[in-house]
Parts: sequence; structure tokens; C-alpha cells
Amino acid sequence: MIKEKIEQYHQDNKIQNIIDIGGGYGVFVEEMSKIMDVNFTVIEPSIHLAKICKEKGFDVIEKFMESIIKDDLPNTPKCFVSFELFEHLHNPTLFLNNVLSCMDSGDLFIFTTLSGIGIDIQILKENAKAISPPHHLNFFNPKSISFLLEKNQFIVLEISTPGKLDMNILNNSLDKIQDPYWKTLFDYSNDKDLDLLQSMIVKSKLSSHMMVCCKKK
Repeated sequence: MIKEKIEQYHQDNKIQNIIDIGGGYGVFVEEMSKIMDVNFTVIEPSIHLAKICKEKGFDVIEKFMESIIKDDLPNTPKCFVSFELFEHLHNPTLFLNNVLSCMDSGDLFIFTTLSGIGIDIQILKENAKAISPPHHLNFFNPKSISFLLEKNQFIVLEISTPGKLDMNILNNSLDKIQDPYWKTLFDYSNDKDLDLLQSMIVKSKLSSHMMVCCKKK
């Protein structure tokens, strides 16, 4: 999916480097290196995780994104990626400003995060596992994340909610659902029904898993 988005939104100037912000164990870079012939840089402040990425042969910068300067990164067309990190940020604006300062015109930024209007969060409310303070601090949604990005000088290319698990999460949390309508729905629904509902949720941008594609002007 990420490869397709890069090819879709960066047609004129081929991406030569993918920057994985908060790369963790390097799993994403491992998988992407199998399908894309580009260079990879992992930004990972954890000493333990950075060591694992280095042992796998990846270029690693042991800093938080907020401390990265443009000279730390390759001077090539880039795509920055970040997965399930945005909801943990103490200061999303500071983070976005620093990402932007490290980008050149046309560079991409693709990230995933929680959507606060996701159906499982809305139905389960405080019982949703995604509601996990102080670990999850930010619950944007397709409209609010677009507003934040545009306010910070990004061009929004696409916002989607390509989630797969919303119906599974709800079906496995029936004892925590208070609304009797939703309890009845799951009692009377089979797997095919739930798959159809999941497709509708994705199409309506109401999954709690949100993906954002944007770029620098």
C-alpha cells in the first residue's frame, strides 16, 4: 500500500530515500526493501531498538524527530513515513514543523494514526483499548488532521481509514458494549455481514485506523 501511494503521488521525481520515523525493530524497512529499490534511513531514539536496526544493516539516526536537522538526512528526493506514532506525540505541531523543515519541495510524508471518530472508539468509549492515557494523547480525525496539516503548510493529498479490525474489535468486546442495538446487531450478524459492515466503515472514513498522505509545497 505504501509503495503504491509513493508511486501515485511522486511521479515526476522518483523517491530515492525512505525515512522511517520511529522505526522500532526495523520491520517496515525490512519488508519495503524487498519490493522497492531505494535507500532507507531509520530514525530511532531508543538505544536498544537502534542497535537492532544497525545489526540488520540499516542506516540509523539515534535522535527524536524533533531534534533532527536537514543536514542529518540524505539530500535526495525523500518520503518520510511514520506508523502509529502520531497519537503519542506531546506536541504534534512541533513534530510537524520539524518534519517540514527537513523536507524539500515535493517530498512526501505518509503516516498512520488513530482516528477519534473510529466506530469502535465511539461505541466502546472509555472501554476502548485505544483510549490509553498517558500513552495515547492525540485523537485526530480526517477533518481535524487535514486542518492541522494545512495550518502547518503541508499539502494534503489523501486521507483514508483503511482499517481491517473495527468489527473484530467490537465483536470481541460485546461485554463492554452498552448500546443494546449494537449487541443485537452482532448477535444476528455472520462473518459475511461483518465483512460488509467493515467495507462500509472504511468507505465512510469511520475506521479508527487512519492513513494520511501529504507533501511539502
